[in-house]
Amino acid sequence: MTATTPARTSLRLGLAGLRAHKRRFAGTFIAVFLGVAFLAGTMVMGDTLRANFGRLFADANSGTDTVVRGADEIKAGTGPGTRQPVPTDLIAAIEKVPGVAAVAPDIEGAGQLVAHDGKSLDTRGPTVAANWIGDSALNPYQLVEGRAPTAHGEAVINRDAADKAGLQVGDTTLLRTPDPVRITIVGVATFGGEDGEGQSTFTGLTRSDAERYLMPRPDQASA
Repeated sequence: MTATTPARTSLRLGLAGLRAHKRRFAGTFIAVFLGVAFLAGTMVMGDTLRANFGRLFADANSGTDTVVRGADEIKAGTGPGTRQPVPTDLIAAIEKVPGVAAVAPDIEGAGQLVAHDGKSLDTRGPTVAANWIGDSALNPYQLVEGRAPTAHGEAVINRDAADKAGLQVGDTTLLRTPDPVRITIVGVATFGGEDGEGQSTFTGLTRSDAERYLMPRPDQASA
């Protein structure tokens, strides 16, 4: 006389169900496997991108030890806020601090380039305009073509923006700040050795032009 335990009965029924629905089981297994693989790949890629951007910014800003910026922050919605400008007369006071080797104002705002075909350059990142910082140790951008802007209307743009906009040294175009400003490209630069700061575009102006077009008053800076 033989007897079957409940555990063995459940196992046999389970195996019989698997044999009867092999395709459904295989499909479920593949779906779960692909889902886990996709999630793992996404997490690895995200960590890799964050590490690469971290190294990029660290290399680009390796010459800057301290940033002085406004204490008050203007927030709109849930995104990051905008700091109030700081007066540029702080430069003289900061230069007197023991251990300070060099100081430069960072005057930054929105500036959208117009491409060679007359259309605004379509990018997925911020369109940034700023003053070109003459001290290479404090400037995250490095010239690879041409020269720095020295006169009214001259500008340096990052290499990725130059390629996408079809612009080169000697070309003239418009920079929307948002008012259109006519500029002449005198130089092309890289950011930390890369063609740009991610998907951002960069246009470097003289300090006087940056103060005129990007700041509420000429004696102010972003940082």
